[in-house]
Amino acid sequence: MGTFSTTLTRGRLAAHPLWGAVLAAPALAARLVLPVVVSAAVEDRETVEGTPAGARLERLSLTELVREARAAAQAGIGGLLIFGVADRKDEDAVLATQRDHIFLRAIRAVKEAVPDLAVMSDVCVCGHTAHGQCVLFASGGGADVAATLERLAEIALVHADAGADLILLSSMLDGAAGAVRGALDANGHAGVPVAATTALESVLYQVQRRSIGAVPVQDRAVPLLASDDPSAARARARRDVAAGADAIVVTPGAPGLDVVARLTRDVTVPVIAHHTADEHALYAAAEGEVDALAIEHELVASSRRAGADLIITHAALGIAELF
Repeated sequence: MGTFSTTLTRGRLAAHPLWGAVLAAPALAARLVLPVVVSAAVEDRETVEGTPAGARLERLSLTELVREARAAAQAGIGGLLIFGVADRKDEDAVLATQRDHIFLRAIRAVKEAVPDLAVMSDVCVCGHTAHGQCVLFASGGGADVAATLERLAEIALVHADAGADLILLSSMLDGAAGAVRGALDANGHAGVPVAATTALESVLYQVQRRSIGAVPVQDRAVPLLASDDPSAARARARRDVAAGADAIVVTPGAPGLDVVARLTRDVTVPVIAHHTADEHALYAAAEGEVDALAIEHELVASSRRAGADLIITHAALGIAELF
């Protein structure tokens, strides 16, 4: 396993007792974060429909999630990113804040079983709503930004209460980073970092949304960043950092390599590269013609060379074990 120069980072993420050690680690495996999807409807493991068998894109029961967490810790991986499948949906994502939600049970289960493994938790409303959009709607039909920001803050708070070590805001709604940071600070969770997402327009989100059971949408009510406008990502990231974000997540991973490289020079917080489930499925589908794991290792190493402090990848276990 190769090593890379350690990026000097400061701030809430570096000060965190678990993430600080991860950010100081020179080995590539220690900088990896494994995404996992937990579902109350799954008894063991369930393959995400329409994905190659070799990709091992699965929804896990709580028992299997804990098993995966232990495997990640044993392999020396830096942490987990937990996604949850909502067993019920409503118009306002109210169920996402209930203490017995599978998402919260999952965070608690992992932290109880493997307390030294850092846990990121995904926060957005799209997977919990009957409409699948990343914003809530007022009775008149228009986007209710204020209500959405309030709900995102509420979700982040229950995740922090459950033990999440980092709140990953996959929501691209303007103002989300500030709303969540303010709520955490005001409710006894000032030490919990918040990562804001810089999401580029891409076709590489469909499998990821399908894996969490998000309702398909044709047109996004909350737009992503134009992939042909390099200034848009820089402006968004700077705005989120000014609002209190402790890290910036760039997605998708491979198409966003140049953005990662640019942001490491433009912002003063750690930058995280997120290689999506769609990217992983694409490489797995080519297995036989190429070595899929070797490709993902090269791309993860490229993200690290570009300056990413952490890399989220579904290939984390394979890379840690084989390279």
